Amino acid sequence: MGIISVIGSGMLGVEQITTEGFSVIHRADRVYWIGDIAGLKEYCAHRTISYQDLSYLYEHGAIDTDNYRRIIQHVMLALTECDHIGLVVPGHPRLGVTIVQLLQQQNKSGDFEFHCYPGISSFAAMINDIGIDPLEEGVSIVDVNRLILYDYMMDPCLNYFIYHASSIGNANTDYSTPQISNKIPYLKSKLLKHYPAHTHLFLLSSSTIKGEFAEKLPGQLANLEALLSQVTYRHTLYIPCSLPSKSQVNHNFLQEIHLV
Repeated sequence: MGIISVIGSGMLGVEQITTEGFSVIHRADRVYWIGDIAGLKEYCAHRTISYQDLSYLYEHGAIDTDNYRRIIQHVMLALTECDHIGLVVPGHPRLGVTIVQLLQQQNKSGDFEFHCYPGISSFAAMINDIGIDPLEEGVSIVDVNRLILYDYMMDPCLNYFIYHASSIGNANTDYSTPQISNKIPYLKSKLLKHYPAHTHLFLLSSSTIKGEFAEKLPGQLANLEALLSQVTYRHTLYIPCSLPSKSQVNHNFLQEIHLV
């Protein structure tokens, strides 16, 4: 039975692929990747590893899932020619990587073995960039379209990391000008249910090249359109938490843990 191994490259390509990830890359008969994986082409070429960048199969303007199914079709065809395929993806394979979800669904057929190897996620990079402890302050990570579609309850006492803010209400890929097709009013209306208009928020983007600085673009909810006019597919919308009110504090529990 053939094996498909998905390896997370972290945010900095070969600088952040784990020892375990490199071990899988060397065991694979063929290594593919999608996205910008800094240094991977050179790494494979210098070690006579069979490799190919499949990013060309991800067509600008096409439906996102159609792009990934096209890539999976290519990978499955290759699996008829060799026993073990390694697929390297940016970040952590389990954090917002659609192709991993699709491969996992297809794996239910039992036609191949499926393995996933973690990498440093964009979330881990961002909390390091802005210097917060997600357990100390509390964090919610959500997809922007699910947030709007299911009208999730939001608690301003938690930090929010809202992913895919460059594709609000749009299933088609638009790398160059996401601002044109981005349906920002839906998100603004949703956030105004839970936050005052003067709330400060930010677009975050961690470095993907060693030596490059992380990006933190400031804005206000009242002017969300202006902030998201700068959005790219690399950005996550970050809303910092606010302190809970005194009425929210469980004073009996507070005395129990001897903090007063």
